[in-house]
Amino acid sequence: MESQRQQHSDLIRTRRPGRLACSNTEWKSIEMKTVFLFPMYTQCRPGRLLLAGLIAMLSDDVFADDSNGLNRDLVKVAAVQISGYDKGDLPRAGYDPTAQLIPYIDRAGKDEAQLIVFPEYVLGHITVPGPETERISAAAKANSIYVIVGCWEDLADGKFANSALIFDRSGIISGKYIKTHAAVDHYEGEPPWSSPPKGKIHDWMLQNDPEWIMEAGQDLPVFDFDFGRVGVMTCYDGWFPEPARVMSLRGAELIVWINGRGGSVEDFIVQSTMFQSHVAMVATNQAYGSGTMIGDTAPARIIERAPDKQESYITAVINLKQIRAVRSTSRNFAQRRPDLYDDLVAPKRTPIKDGAPQIEK
Repeated sequence: MESQRQQHSDLIRTRRPGRLACSNTEWKSIEMKTVFLFPMYTQCRPGRLLLAGLIAMLSDDVFADDSNGLNRDLVKVAAVQISGYDKGDLPRAGYDPTAQLIPYIDRAGKDEAQLIVFPEYVLGHITVPGPETERISAAAKANSIYVIVGCWEDLADGKFANSALIFDRSGIISGKYIKTHAAVDHYEGEPPWSSPPKGKIHDWMLQNDPEWIMEAGQDLPVFDFDFGRVGVMTCYDGWFPEPARVMSLRGAELIVWINGRGGSVEDFIVQSTMFQSHVAMVATNQAYGSGTMIGDTAPARIIERAPDKQESYITAVINLKQIRAVRSTSRNFAQRRPDLYDDLVAPKRTPIKDGAPQIEK
């Protein structure tokens, strides 16, 4: 038995460092050797495959680097469950949420993560660029890491947007996603949720129901990171199946879902999105809520989750190589019937009738 373990160790060490074995012959060799090494766990082929994968991942084979040393296949990501500014908060003198965030960026850099994700709203009302973004930029650059963080982005003429800012490894704000679906908390009249409460001044709306008056996003962009293609959703956006699907069809391999709400981010939404659209996901929430998690696909599953209702930091490795293989041979993608989906993009009509939203025909 000891000699068998040594042979398996030698097999791993003799592979080219930084490369995962791709040939069927080599993979079969690892798989079959697990039968001898760990017979009690390998009574069926799925068990052998799982254990062989784990052995490969614990070896130097886990990293498949490009010519610049960048691993595009197995990507380590970090997610932070933390509270900063919240939905209706206005700026407070002397409070700087970046002081809470930057230590986590440094920690993710030391952990060799390629991306760190924070929740919705946490930077509060800020100008972009501004002092807060300059501090985040410096930390992203110092750690050569992508950062995604939520804020209320103050625009011209008193307008504002719910923005997810994307900082690249050099610290540049390389992109932003603006929330497209307004999570309003109050309404008046019929049909439900179609009109804001009447008689409320701007300051009341700003502090109590700001998404009625925010500038909503008009696009579902996909961003090119150096390790893969990334889409972003913000909180209520994730309750609609269409945004994640559109982003996946536009090439997203990883979808980041930032939240700022009580209760838990729904793991069943994360898993169903990963299953149906062949993407990995990173979800974050503020610490008064829960459900910060990292999910991988093939099969769709949650691989790391933060404890509920407390500040927490988690990391996990996402297998983008496997996701790309699934996407390239997807029966789901190949057999879509767009000719049947016209109602999804038909103009809305009101009122709702018999429990169904009415659409133009």
